[in-house]
Amino acid sequence: MNEIWVNMGGVSNAARLELKTVHGTSGLGVMQLRFQFEASCRHDASAQRPIWFEGKAYAVGLGTSSGYLGRLTVESSPVTLHSLAATTTFVLVADLNHQQLQIIEEHRTGEIKFNLEVTGTAMTDGNLERIGVGSIEYEVSQSTWVAILEQMQYRRLLLIEIDAPDATRSAEFVAALDYYRDAEKQYIKQEWRLTVEALRQTLAALVGKKAEEEDATADVQAASNALRKESSKTKVGYPPRAEQVRRGLKFMCDLGAHPEVAETTKDNAYSALLMVGGLLHSWQSAKARITSQLSAQEDEATRAAPAASL
Repeated sequence: MNEIWVNMGGVSNAARLELKTVHGTSGLGVMQLRFQFEASCRHDASAQRPIWFEGKAYAVGLGTSSGYLGRLTVESSPVTLHSLAATTTFVLVADLNHQQLQIIEEHRTGEIKFNLEVTGTAMTDGNLERIGVGSIEYEVSQSTWVAILEQMQYRRLLLIEIDAPDATRSAEFVAALDYYRDAEKQYIKQEWRLTVEALRQTLAALVGKKAEEEDATADVQAASNALRKESSKTKVGYPPRAEQVRRGLKFMCDLGAHPEVAETTKDNAYSALLMVGGLLHSWQSAKARITSQLSAQEDEATRAAPAASL
């Protein structure tokens, strides 16, 4: 049961607290878990007495990573039940940082459980009195947890906290970044194969193609051989190497599109997210250098053309 009974003034079960919902919010460098409670007066001992609630929040079911998350503080104080059978709502808030959420995501296997230890202080005839409250274990389903992560704007940065690239640079880049964001959502949902499939579309979109247009294994090998041959004759910079990385990653992610291949695992999806995220971060500058080099080559060829005709 998602409830806690409150003892006050020597009276057991003077009030009842029921945890109704859990939501998330995002702030400046901090995220919040918001636990909404309904309080109901079950004895005159809890009526007309301002109460301040607080406590501690723990994450459980995460193996050796289970443990203390942070303090619980009431959003608006005090909570007052004005008469017998009266009800009111209040919110207990726990502040979290990105690292804590990252640990949860690395160790949860579906739903997640929280243990809340709630304590309180009540006002009686102008004096403060510590009151007995209790603890509650609350399970959040995977679908609800995914929604909470969205509310907290988790992973609005690319993995390993690389700033999200400017999505206004080109139409191809906008499409690629949209696919990458979909991959992040699929990863949070623990859909490993769909994560890799979205990354496959990301890599193709970078060059204005559909994923199916680059499925040929021979093309990957031919491009690699051509670049290796070129590097034996002249210096090959980062831009053409970045394109070769894109082709190689696309070849890796093609496995996610074929159901007959062995099941894609979390490790496959996670490593692909890291590598594609890093490529996205540097791709636009690499593309700009490629364009600049091609333009310079064309200008040089144009200048050389009249001389050749003479």
